[in-house]
Amino acid sequence: MTLGAALVPYLALVSVDTWMHEKSRRVARAEQFFHAAAAVLFIAFVSAVFMGSRAALPVLIVFVACAATDEFGFHRQLLATERRVHFMSYAALAVFVVAWRLAG
Repeated sequence: MTLGAALVPYLALVSVDTWMHEKSRRVARAEQFFHAAAAVLFIAFVSAVFMGSRAALPVLIVFVACAATDEFGFHRQLLATERRVHFMSYAALAVFVVAWRLAG
């Protein structure tokens, strides 16, 4: 239950970020690729966490690499509002990761 609750803020912030992408700017095809890859990797990570799989950490590492490539490759010129959402979402993800590690 606690682990699920720790995931909620990240999911909420990712939802806000997705809405911002739809409303505030056109997302390049290459960036869309990284978003899709990150989404698949995140779903794989969360699935591995809740199934207790040892694959969770390696998948998390690949997810972080994908998200960092997206962030540093495409998000340098974002509006301050969207940058704040990104920062808060990464902080929320860190809270989930800490909760996962403490639970294990």
